[in-house]
Amino acid sequence: MSVTIQTVTAELTNAEGTRPQLSIKEVINRYHGSLLSFLRNRVRTPEDAADVAQEAYIRLMQYEGSRDVQSPSSLLFRIAINVANDLGRVEQVRRVADRCSIDDAEVEPDRITPERKVAAEQDLELLFATIERLPPKCQQVFLLSRVQCMTYPQIAKHCSISVKMVEKHISHALAVCMSSVEA
Repeated sequence: MSVTIQTVTAELTNAEGTRPQLSIKEVINRYHGSLLSFLRNRVRTPEDAADVAQEAYIRLMQYEGSRDVQSPSSLLFRIAINVANDLGRVEQVRRVADRCSIDDAEVEPDRITPERKVAAEQDLELLFATIERLPPKCQQVFLLSRVQCMTYPQIAKHCSISVKMVEKHISHALAVCMSSVEA
Protein backbone atom coordinates (compact mmCIF):
# COMPACT_ATOMS: atom_id res chain seq x y z
CA MET A 1 0.00 0.00 0.00
CA SER A 2 1.52 3.29 -1.00
CA VAL A 3 0.90 6.50 0.83
CA THR A 4 0.53 9.55 -1.35
CA ILE A 5 0.46 13.21 -0.51
CA GLN A 6 -3.23 13.22 -1.36
CA THR A 7 -3.87 10.43 1.18
CA VAL A 8 -2.06 12.29 3.92
CA THR A 9 -3.80 15.54 3.02
CA ALA A 10 -7.15 13.79 3.07
CA GLU A 11 -6.44 12.44 6.55
CA LEU A 12 -5.57 15.92 7.77
CA THR A 13 -8.76 17.53 6.52
CA ASN A 14 -12.34 16.92 7.45
CA ALA A 15 -15.33 16.54 5.12
CA GLU A 16 -15.54 20.32 4.62
CA GLY A 17 -12.00 20.48 3.25
CA THR A 18 -10.51 22.22 6.29
CA ARG A 19 -8.14 20.93 8.93
CA PRO A 20 -9.71 19.80 12.19
CA GLN A 21 -9.20 21.90 15.30
CA LEU A 22 -6.08 21.07 17.24
CA SER A 23 -6.81 19.14 20.44
CA ILE A 24 -3.97 19.33 22.93
CA LYS A 25 -5.38 16.35 24.83
CA GLU A 26 -5.24 14.19 21.68
CA VAL A 27 -1.70 15.35 20.88
CA ILE A 28 -0.54 14.53 24.42
CA ASN A 29 -2.24 11.12 24.40
CA ARG A 30 -0.77 10.26 21.02
CA TYR A 31 2.81 11.52 21.38
CA HIS A 32 3.61 11.52 25.12
CA GLY A 33 5.62 8.29 25.11
CA SER A 34 7.66 9.10 22.03
CA LEU A 35 8.26 12.66 23.26
CA LEU A 36 9.62 11.43 26.61
CA SER A 37 11.80 8.88 24.84
CA PHE A 38 13.11 11.59 22.51
CA LEU A 39 13.78 13.99 25.39
CA ARG A 40 15.63 11.43 27.52
CA ASN A 41 18.31 11.45 24.83
CA ARG A 42 18.58 15.25 24.92
CA VAL A 43 18.58 16.12 28.64
CA ARG A 44 20.53 14.87 31.64
CA THR A 45 17.86 13.09 33.70
CA PRO A 46 14.45 11.46 33.19
CA GLU A 47 13.05 14.08 35.57
CA ASP A 48 14.35 16.84 33.29
CA ALA A 49 12.71 15.07 30.33
CA ALA A 50 9.36 15.04 32.16
CA ASP A 51 9.74 18.71 33.09
CA VAL A 52 10.58 19.68 29.51
CA ALA A 53 7.59 17.70 28.20
CA GLN A 54 5.30 19.41 30.72
CA GLU A 55 6.54 22.85 29.70
CA ALA A 56 6.16 21.92 26.02
CA TYR A 57 2.53 20.96 26.66
CA ILE A 58 1.91 24.26 28.41
CA ARG A 59 3.40 26.19 25.49
CA LEU A 60 1.42 24.07 23.04
CA MET A 61 -1.83 25.06 24.76
CA GLN A 62 -1.78 28.44 22.99
CA TYR A 63 -2.60 26.53 19.79
CA GLU A 64 -5.67 24.75 21.24
CA GLY A 65 -8.48 24.79 18.67
CA SER A 66 -6.29 26.19 15.90
CA ARG A 67 -6.89 24.99 12.36
CA ASP A 68 -3.56 26.38 11.12
CA VAL A 69 -1.34 23.63 12.55
CA GLN A 70 -0.37 21.27 9.74
CA SER A 71 1.62 18.83 11.84
CA PRO A 72 0.84 18.74 15.58
CA SER A 73 3.68 16.31 16.24
CA SER A 74 6.25 18.52 14.50
CA LEU A 75 5.03 21.54 16.44
CA LEU A 76 5.15 19.64 19.75
CA PHE A 77 8.65 18.30 19.14
CA ARG A 78 9.95 21.70 17.97
CA ILE A 79 8.56 23.33 21.12
CA ALA A 80 10.14 20.57 23.24
CA ILE A 81 13.53 21.06 21.55
CA ASN A 82 13.33 24.78 22.26
CA VAL A 83 12.42 24.15 25.91
CA ALA A 84 15.30 21.65 26.26
CA ASN A 85 17.70 24.18 24.73
CA ASP A 86 16.43 26.83 27.15
CA LEU A 87 17.00 24.43 30.04
CA GLY A 88 20.54 23.73 28.84
CA ARG A 89 21.33 27.44 28.65
CA VAL A 90 19.92 28.04 32.14
CA GLU A 91 22.01 25.19 33.57
CA GLN A 92 25.12 26.46 31.82
CA VAL A 93 24.61 29.96 33.25
CA ARG A 94 23.99 28.46 36.69
CA ARG A 95 27.23 26.44 36.50
CA VAL A 96 29.21 29.54 35.50
CA ALA A 97 27.56 31.59 38.26
CA ASP A 98 28.41 28.90 40.83
CA ARG A 99 32.11 29.23 40.13
CA CYS A 100 34.22 31.73 41.96
CA SER A 101 37.77 32.76 41.48
CA ILE A 102 40.35 31.36 43.88
CA ASP A 103 41.46 34.96 44.32
CA ASP A 104 38.01 35.81 45.74
CA ALA A 105 38.16 33.03 48.32
CA GLU A 106 38.99 34.22 51.79
CA VAL A 107 41.20 31.94 53.84
CA GLU A 108 41.78 32.70 57.46
CA PRO A 109 45.44 31.96 58.19
CA ASP A 110 44.72 30.96 61.79
CA ARG A 111 42.46 28.13 60.60
CA ILE A 112 45.23 26.38 58.66
CA THR A 113 46.61 24.07 61.27
CA PRO A 114 49.77 22.01 60.75
CA GLU A 115 47.60 18.87 60.69
CA ARG A 116 45.39 20.27 57.94
CA LYS A 117 48.44 21.34 55.96
CA VAL A 118 49.99 17.85 56.18
CA ALA A 119 46.66 16.22 55.26
CA ALA A 120 46.28 18.55 52.27
CA GLU A 121 49.82 17.79 51.09
CA GLN A 122 49.16 14.05 51.40
CA ASP A 123 45.90 14.39 49.46
CA LEU A 124 47.72 16.35 46.77
CA GLU A 125 50.47 13.73 46.50
CA LEU A 126 47.84 11.00 46.27
CA LEU A 127 46.01 12.96 43.58
CA PHE A 128 49.20 13.43 41.55
CA ALA A 129 49.97 9.70 41.81
CA THR A 130 46.42 8.86 40.74
CA ILE A 131 46.65 11.16 37.71
CA GLU A 132 49.98 9.55 36.74
CA ARG A 133 48.29 6.11 36.80
CA LEU A 134 45.53 7.17 34.39
CA PRO A 135 45.70 5.75 30.86
CA PRO A 136 47.86 8.04 28.67
CA LYS A 137 45.07 9.52 26.53
CA CYS A 138 42.81 9.98 29.56
CA GLN A 139 45.64 11.66 31.47
CA GLN A 140 46.41 13.96 28.52
CA VAL A 141 42.77 15.00 28.12
CA PHE A 142 42.36 15.57 31.86
CA LEU A 143 45.50 17.71 32.12
CA LEU A 144 44.60 19.74 29.03
CA SER A 145 41.26 20.48 30.65
CA ARG A 146 42.40 21.18 34.18
CA VAL A 147 45.92 22.58 33.72
CA GLN A 148 45.77 24.21 30.28
CA CYS A 149 42.09 25.27 30.77
CA MET A 150 41.19 24.15 27.27
CA THR A 151 37.55 23.67 26.34
CA TYR A 152 36.23 20.25 25.37
CA PRO A 153 36.04 21.18 21.65
CA GLN A 154 39.62 22.50 21.78
CA ILE A 155 40.81 19.30 23.45
CA ALA A 156 38.93 17.18 20.91
CA LYS A 157 40.60 18.99 18.03
CA HIS A 158 44.03 18.90 19.72
CA CYS A 159 43.80 15.15 20.41
CA SER A 160 41.93 14.22 17.20
CA ILE A 161 39.03 12.67 19.12
CA SER A 162 35.36 13.50 19.48
CA VAL A 163 33.96 15.86 22.11
CA LYS A 164 31.98 12.90 23.47
CA MET A 165 35.23 10.99 23.95
CA VAL A 166 36.70 14.01 25.76
CA GLU A 167 33.69 13.97 28.09
CA LYS A 168 34.20 10.25 28.75
CA HIS A 169 37.90 10.71 29.54
CA ILE A 170 37.17 13.63 31.89
CA SER A 171 34.38 11.71 33.64
CA HIS A 172 36.63 8.68 34.07
CA ALA A 173 39.52 10.75 35.38
CA LEU A 174 37.30 12.59 37.85
CA ALA A 175 35.75 9.36 39.09
CA VAL A 176 39.16 7.76 39.62
CA CYS A 177 40.51 10.87 41.38
CA MET A 178 37.45 11.16 43.61
CA SER A 179 37.56 7.51 44.66
CA SER A 180 41.29 7.73 45.30
CA VAL A 181 41.02 10.82 47.52
CA GLU A 182 37.91 9.53 49.33
CA ALA A 183 39.62 6.20 50.12
